[in-house]
Amino acid sequence: MTGTPTRVLVLNSGSSSVKYQLLDMSDGSRLAQGLVERIGEETSRLAHTPLRAGGSAPRERTGPIPDHAAALKAVAEELAADGLGLDSPELAAIGHRVVHGGLRFTEPTVIDEEVIAEIERLVPVAPLHNPANLLGIRTARAMRPDLPQVAVFDTAFHTTMPESAARYAIDVETADAHRIRRYGFHGTSHAYVSRAAAKLLGKEPEEANVIVLHLGNGASASAVRGGRCVDTSMGLTPLEGLVMGTRSGDVDPAVTFHLKRVAGMDADEIDVLLNKKSGLVGLCGDNDMREIRRRVDE
Repeated sequence: MTGTPTRVLVLNSGSSSVKYQLLDMSDGSRLAQGLVERIGEETSRLAHTPLRAGGSAPRERTGPIPDHAAALKAVAEELAADGLGLDSPELAAIGHRVVHGGLRFTEPTVIDEEVIAEIERLVPVAPLHNPANLLGIRTARAMRPDLPQVAVFDTAFHTTMPESAARYAIDVETADAHRIRRYGFHGTSHAYVSRAAAKLLGKEPEEANVIVLHLGNGASASAVRGGRCVDTSMGLTPLEGLVMGTRSGDVDPAVTFHLKRVAGMDADEIDVLLNKKSGLVGLCGDNDMREIRRRVDE
Protein backbone atom coordinates (compact mmCIF):
# COMPACT_ATOMS: atom_id res chain seq x y z
CA MET A 1 0.00 0.00 0.00
CA THR A 2 1.18 3.52 -0.76
CA GLY A 3 -0.20 6.86 0.29
CA THR A 4 -2.60 7.70 3.09
CA PRO A 5 -4.88 4.97 4.52
CA THR A 6 -8.44 5.52 3.27
CA ARG A 7 -10.54 2.72 4.74
CA VAL A 8 -13.01 3.33 7.57
CA LEU A 9 -14.90 0.63 9.46
CA VAL A 10 -18.30 1.85 10.69
CA LEU A 11 -19.92 -0.04 13.58
CA ASN A 12 -23.49 0.25 14.82
CA SER A 13 -23.68 -1.77 18.02
CA GLY A 14 -27.38 -1.89 18.92
CA SER A 15 -29.16 -3.51 21.83
CA SER A 16 -29.31 -6.93 20.12
CA SER A 17 -27.38 -6.45 16.88
CA VAL A 18 -24.22 -5.16 15.24
CA LYS A 19 -24.39 -3.64 11.77
CA TYR A 20 -21.20 -2.75 9.96
CA GLN A 21 -19.75 -1.41 6.74
CA LEU A 22 -16.17 -1.10 5.55
CA LEU A 23 -15.81 1.99 3.37
CA ASP A 24 -13.09 3.30 1.08
CA MET A 25 -13.28 7.04 1.63
CA SER A 26 -11.16 7.80 -1.44
CA ASP A 27 -14.23 7.22 -3.58
CA GLY A 28 -17.00 6.51 -1.05
CA SER A 29 -17.31 2.88 -2.13
CA ARG A 30 -18.34 0.06 0.18
CA LEU A 31 -15.90 -2.83 0.44
CA ALA A 32 -18.01 -5.03 2.73
CA GLN A 33 -21.10 -4.89 4.89
CA GLY A 34 -22.94 -7.15 7.25
CA LEU A 35 -25.22 -7.71 10.19
CA VAL A 36 -25.03 -9.73 13.37
CA GLU A 37 -28.52 -10.11 14.82
CA ARG A 38 -30.25 -11.78 17.75
CA ILE A 39 -27.15 -11.45 19.92
CA GLY A 40 -27.55 -13.36 23.15
CA GLU A 41 -29.98 -15.88 21.64
CA GLU A 42 -29.45 -19.45 20.45
CA THR A 43 -30.52 -18.35 16.96
CA SER A 44 -27.87 -15.65 16.48
CA ARG A 45 -27.05 -14.96 12.83
CA LEU A 46 -24.19 -13.25 11.02
CA ALA A 47 -24.71 -12.25 7.38
CA HIS A 48 -21.59 -10.90 5.63
CA THR A 49 -21.40 -9.52 2.10
CA PRO A 50 -18.07 -8.64 0.41
CA LEU A 51 -18.67 -5.82 -2.08
CA ARG A 52 -15.34 -4.97 -3.66
CA ALA A 53 -14.61 -6.16 -7.21
CA GLY A 54 -13.77 -9.85 -7.24
CA GLY A 55 -15.13 -10.37 -3.73
CA SER A 56 -16.44 -13.74 -2.65
CA ALA A 57 -20.12 -14.67 -2.41
CA PRO A 58 -22.25 -13.57 0.57
CA ARG A 59 -21.78 -15.76 3.62
CA GLU A 60 -23.94 -16.59 6.59
CA ARG A 61 -23.29 -18.28 9.90
CA THR A 62 -25.81 -19.17 12.58
CA GLY A 63 -25.52 -20.29 16.17
CA PRO A 64 -25.23 -18.65 19.57
CA ILE A 65 -23.24 -15.42 19.76
CA PRO A 66 -23.35 -14.59 23.47
CA ASP A 67 -22.44 -10.91 23.52
CA HIS A 68 -21.24 -7.93 21.51
CA ALA A 69 -17.57 -8.70 22.06
CA ALA A 70 -18.08 -12.11 20.45
CA ALA A 71 -20.06 -10.47 17.66
CA LEU A 72 -17.26 -8.04 16.79
CA LYS A 73 -14.69 -10.80 16.85
CA ALA A 74 -16.84 -12.75 14.39
CA VAL A 75 -17.09 -9.68 12.15
CA ALA A 76 -13.29 -9.32 12.22
CA GLU A 77 -12.93 -12.95 11.15
CA GLU A 78 -15.27 -12.46 8.19
CA LEU A 79 -13.42 -9.34 7.05
CA ALA A 80 -10.08 -11.13 7.38
CA ALA A 81 -11.37 -13.96 5.18
CA ASP A 82 -11.77 -11.39 2.39
CA GLY A 83 -8.35 -9.88 2.90
CA LEU A 84 -9.88 -6.88 4.66
CA GLY A 85 -8.77 -7.67 8.17
CA LEU A 86 -8.70 -5.15 10.97
CA ASP A 87 -4.91 -5.45 11.05
CA SER A 88 -4.65 -3.90 7.57
CA PRO A 89 -2.46 -0.78 7.32
CA GLU A 90 -5.09 0.60 4.93
CA LEU A 91 -7.58 0.98 7.81
CA ALA A 92 -7.55 4.64 8.84
CA ALA A 93 -10.22 4.81 11.54
CA ILE A 94 -13.18 3.09 13.15
CA GLY A 95 -16.46 4.96 13.57
CA HIS A 96 -19.08 4.10 16.19
CA ARG A 97 -22.73 5.00 16.44
CA VAL A 98 -23.38 5.95 20.08
CA VAL A 99 -26.95 6.39 21.26
CA HIS A 100 -26.80 8.94 24.08
CA GLY A 101 -24.45 11.90 24.09
CA GLY A 102 -26.56 14.23 26.21
CA LEU A 103 -26.16 17.89 25.32
CA ARG A 104 -22.37 17.77 25.44
CA PHE A 105 -21.77 15.91 22.18
CA THR A 106 -23.34 17.69 19.22
CA GLU A 107 -20.99 16.49 16.48
CA PRO A 108 -18.66 13.55 15.68
CA THR A 109 -16.06 13.24 18.44
CA VAL A 110 -12.69 11.48 18.65
CA ILE A 111 -12.92 8.94 21.46
CA ASP A 112 -10.62 9.16 24.47
CA GLU A 113 -10.97 8.07 28.09
CA GLU A 114 -12.88 11.23 28.99
CA VAL A 115 -15.41 10.61 26.20
CA ILE A 116 -15.81 6.99 27.29
CA ALA A 117 -16.43 8.12 30.87
CA GLU A 118 -19.16 10.51 29.71
CA ILE A 119 -20.82 7.81 27.58
CA GLU A 120 -20.72 5.53 30.62
CA ARG A 121 -22.18 8.25 32.83
CA LEU A 122 -25.18 8.37 30.49
CA VAL A 123 -25.85 4.61 30.75
CA PRO A 124 -28.78 5.07 33.20
CA VAL A 125 -30.73 6.99 30.54
CA ALA A 126 -29.83 4.57 27.71
CA PRO A 127 -29.51 1.23 29.53
CA LEU A 128 -30.12 -0.96 26.47
CA HIS A 129 -27.76 0.90 24.15
CA ASN A 130 -24.88 2.81 25.69
CA PRO A 131 -23.49 -0.37 27.31
CA ALA A 132 -23.55 -2.10 23.89
CA ASN A 133 -21.96 0.96 22.28
CA LEU A 134 -19.24 0.93 24.95
CA LEU A 135 -18.58 -2.75 24.34
CA GLY A 136 -18.15 -2.04 20.64
CA ILE A 137 -15.79 0.84 21.36
CA ARG A 138 -13.70 -1.06 23.90
CA THR A 139 -13.46 -4.19 21.76
CA ALA A 140 -12.47 -2.20 18.67
CA ARG A 141 -9.91 -0.18 20.64
CA ALA A 142 -8.40 -3.40 21.96
CA MET A 143 -8.19 -4.77 18.43
CA ARG A 144 -6.60 -1.61 16.98
CA PRO A 145 -5.39 0.65 19.81
CA ASP A 146 -3.32 2.63 17.31
CA LEU A 147 -6.31 3.84 15.29
CA PRO A 148 -8.47 6.89 15.95
CA GLN A 149 -11.97 5.86 16.98
CA VAL A 150 -14.78 8.34 16.38
CA ALA A 151 -18.21 8.46 18.03
CA VAL A 152 -21.25 9.78 16.15
CA PHE A 153 -24.11 10.43 18.56
CA ASP A 154 -27.77 9.63 17.97
CA THR A 155 -28.82 12.55 20.14
CA ALA A 156 -26.79 15.16 18.24
CA PHE A 157 -29.35 15.78 15.46
CA HIS A 158 -32.02 16.58 18.03
CA THR A 159 -30.06 19.26 19.89
CA THR A 160 -31.68 21.83 17.57
CA MET A 161 -35.09 21.27 19.19
CA PRO A 162 -36.51 24.43 20.77
CA GLU A 163 -36.95 24.49 24.53
CA SER A 164 -40.72 24.22 24.04
CA ALA A 165 -40.21 20.74 22.56
CA ALA A 166 -37.31 19.65 24.75
CA ARG A 167 -38.80 20.62 28.13
CA TYR A 168 -41.04 18.41 30.23
CA ALA A 169 -43.75 20.06 32.29
CA ILE A 170 -42.04 19.45 35.62
CA ASP A 171 -40.39 21.82 38.07
CA VAL A 172 -37.69 23.68 36.16
CA GLU A 173 -35.10 23.66 38.96
CA THR A 174 -35.47 19.90 39.46
CA ALA A 175 -35.27 19.28 35.72
CA ASP A 176 -32.15 21.42 35.32
CA ALA A 177 -30.42 19.95 38.37
CA HIS A 178 -30.78 16.43 37.00
CA ARG A 179 -30.58 17.21 33.24
CA ILE A 180 -34.12 15.97 32.66
CA ARG A 181 -35.28 16.91 29.18
CA ARG A 182 -36.18 15.33 25.85
CA TYR A 183 -32.96 14.38 24.06
CA GLY A 184 -34.31 12.24 21.22
CA PHE A 185 -32.58 9.29 19.56
CA HIS A 186 -32.04 7.61 16.16
CA GLY A 187 -30.63 10.98 15.12
CA THR A 188 -28.28 9.63 12.44
CA SER A 189 -31.25 7.88 10.83
CA HIS A 190 -33.58 10.89 11.09
CA ALA A 191 -30.90 13.19 9.66
CA TYR A 192 -30.15 10.89 6.72
CA VAL A 193 -33.78 10.11 5.89
CA SER A 194 -34.84 13.76 6.02
CA ARG A 195 -32.03 14.74 3.64
CA ALA A 196 -32.69 11.81 1.32
CA ALA A 197 -36.40 12.68 1.20
CA ALA A 198 -35.60 16.29 0.32
CA LYS A 199 -33.24 15.13 -2.43
CA LEU A 200 -35.91 12.82 -3.84
CA LEU A 201 -38.25 15.82 -4.02
CA GLY A 202 -35.61 17.87 -5.83
CA LYS A 203 -35.15 20.22 -2.87
CA GLU A 204 -32.35 21.29 -0.59
CA PRO A 205 -32.79 20.12 3.04
CA GLU A 206 -33.36 23.75 4.04
CA GLU A 207 -36.40 23.86 1.72
CA ALA A 208 -38.18 20.74 3.00
CA ASN A 209 -40.38 20.02 6.01
CA VAL A 210 -40.42 16.28 6.69
CA ILE A 211 -41.95 13.83 9.15
CA VAL A 212 -39.49 10.96 9.59
CA LEU A 213 -40.35 7.50 10.94
CA HIS A 214 -37.57 5.21 12.13
CA LEU A 215 -39.14 1.77 12.47
CA GLY A 216 -37.27 -1.21 13.87
CA ASN A 217 -36.77 -2.98 17.19
CA GLY A 218 -36.48 0.61 18.38
CA ALA A 219 -38.90 3.07 16.78
CA SER A 220 -39.29 6.85 16.78
CA ALA A 221 -40.74 9.76 14.84
CA SER A 222 -39.39 13.25 14.29
CA ALA A 223 -40.47 16.56 12.77
CA VAL A 224 -37.74 18.17 10.66
CA ARG A 225 -38.21 21.75 9.51
CA GLY A 226 -35.72 23.12 7.02
CA GLY A 227 -33.18 20.41 7.80
CA ARG A 228 -33.34 20.93 11.57
CA CYS A 229 -35.13 18.72 14.08
CA VAL A 230 -37.90 20.61 15.90
CA ASP A 231 -39.59 17.72 17.74
CA THR A 232 -39.27 13.99 18.28
CA SER A 233 -41.11 11.16 20.02
CA MET A 234 -38.29 9.81 22.21
CA GLY A 235 -37.29 11.68 25.32
CA LEU A 236 -34.87 11.52 28.24
CA THR A 237 -34.32 7.88 27.30
CA PRO A 238 -35.16 5.70 24.28
CA LEU A 239 -38.16 4.34 26.24
CA GLU A 240 -40.57 7.18 25.43
CA GLY A 241 -42.78 7.35 22.34
CA LEU A 242 -43.88 4.58 20.00
CA VAL A 243 -44.43 0.92 20.91
CA MET A 244 -41.16 -0.92 20.17
CA GLY A 245 -39.73 -4.42 20.13
CA THR A 246 -39.17 -4.78 23.88
CA ARG A 247 -39.92 -1.23 25.08
CA SER A 248 -43.36 -0.02 26.11
CA GLY A 249 -43.27 3.44 24.60
CA ASP A 250 -45.64 5.95 26.21
CA VAL A 251 -47.46 4.79 29.34
CA ASP A 252 -49.13 6.72 32.15
CA PRO A 253 -46.26 7.65 34.52
CA ALA A 254 -48.47 6.47 37.40
CA VAL A 255 -48.06 2.89 36.14
CA THR A 256 -44.64 2.87 37.80
CA PHE A 257 -46.07 4.05 41.14
CA HIS A 258 -48.86 1.49 40.88
CA LEU A 259 -46.39 -1.36 40.25
CA LYS A 260 -44.34 -0.30 43.28
CA ARG A 261 -47.31 0.02 45.61
CA VAL A 262 -49.44 -2.90 44.45
CA ALA A 263 -46.93 -5.38 42.98
CA GLY A 264 -44.05 -4.52 45.32
CA MET A 265 -41.68 -4.05 42.39
CA ASP A 266 -38.57 -1.93 42.90
CA ALA A 267 -37.12 0.59 40.44
CA ASP A 268 -34.78 -1.91 38.78
CA GLU A 269 -37.58 -4.44 38.27
CA ILE A 270 -39.84 -1.80 36.73
CA ASP A 271 -36.96 -0.64 34.53
CA VAL A 272 -36.46 -4.19 33.20
CA LEU A 273 -40.20 -4.63 32.68
CA LEU A 274 -40.64 -1.47 30.62
CA ASN A 275 -37.36 -1.72 28.67
CA LYS A 276 -36.99 -5.46 28.09
CA LYS A 277 -40.34 -7.19 28.69
CA SER A 278 -42.82 -4.79 27.12
CA GLY A 279 -43.64 -3.55 23.61
CA LEU A 280 -44.17 -6.31 21.06
CA VAL A 281 -42.52 -8.96 23.24
CA GLY A 282 -44.91 -8.05 26.08
CA LEU A 283 -47.97 -8.01 23.85
CA CYS A 284 -47.12 -10.90 21.51
CA GLY A 285 -44.37 -12.93 23.13
CA ASP A 286 -41.93 -12.00 20.32
CA ASN A 287 -40.06 -8.83 19.39
CA ASP A 288 -39.16 -10.04 15.89
CA MET A 289 -41.83 -8.83 13.48
CA ARG A 290 -40.98 -11.65 11.08
CA GLU A 291 -41.90 -14.21 13.74
CA ILE A 292 -45.05 -12.29 14.69
CA ARG A 293 -46.15 -12.20 11.05
CA ARG A 294 -45.43 -15.92 10.69
CA ARG A 295 -47.61 -16.66 13.70
CA VAL A 296 -50.38 -14.42 12.36
CA ASP A 297 -50.24 -16.26 9.03
CA GLU A 298 -50.67 -19.56 10.84
